[in-house]
Amino acid sequence: MRIINIGKDNSTYQQIVALRDNRNKRSKLKMFYVEGIQNIKDALANNWEIEAFIYSELTELSQWAKGVIKKADFNYVLSDQLMKNLCGKTETCEIVALVRMRPCPEYKNDDNPIFVLLDRPSKKGNLGTIIRSCDAFNVAKIFYSGHGVDIYDPAVITASMGSFFKLPIEFIESNDNYLAILEKLRKKHDGLKVVATSLQADESIYKSKLDMPVLLLVGNETDGLSHFYTENADEKIIIPMNEGIDSLNVACATTVCLYEINRQRI
Repeated sequence: MRIINIGKDNSTYQQIVALRDNRNKRSKLKMFYVEGIQNIKDALANNWEIEAFIYSELTELSQWAKGVIKKADFNYVLSDQLMKNLCGKTETCEIVALVRMRPCPEYKNDDNPIFVLLDRPSKKGNLGTIIRSCDAFNVAKIFYSGHGVDIYDPAVITASMGSFFKLPIEFIESNDNYLAILEKLRKKHDGLKVVATSLQADESIYKSKLDMPVLLLVGNETDGLSHFYTENADEKIIIPMNEGIDSLNVACATTVCLYEINRQRI
């Protein structure tokens, strides 16, 4: 295991910061920045490749961290001030990781799967929370489309509480790409139902039959689902709410929908 010491704000340190902050740099280098013990544990448990670990020269590493850092070919040891600047918190992280991106894996085979498609997600915390809910409620695979937040943003990964590393997540590049994916899903899962969440829907989610394979379409926080997805759904549903409340936070709404889909399968 090779150690690279960084005592000042040099080009290597700037690249680490760029992987934390810059979407284009992450995309170019095919790497992303990960904080949090649970996130790192789940990345390792699900066989993500670690490029390097990063920690302060003054940190007395725990036994867990001492074992973990051996899993990378090299590690960056920063001055304490650089590490504090990197983490940007009152309490400096024990270790952070640079993780390599990888192709989307196949989802686990299931006769009655649940899929979720997120259209133009625009809030980092919401996206991470939705990923966590998908993990909690048996979602086989997540799709996302359109121009939205970066799935590899540290805030997204932190909000997912490790679930990011457990689920297949695939970007849909175009409407034609979506239609091709949908055709494959329908061939593989007979009776697949495509359900769109919509404030204009008349059907309550509680009255909709959702105990078959389901693809749940979830829209942007501000604009909802794009016209293309709404018009190509088998059914449009709404979550009934008290008068005066017209919508829920998108992460809350997705969680409610996933809970109901799972409840119908009990």
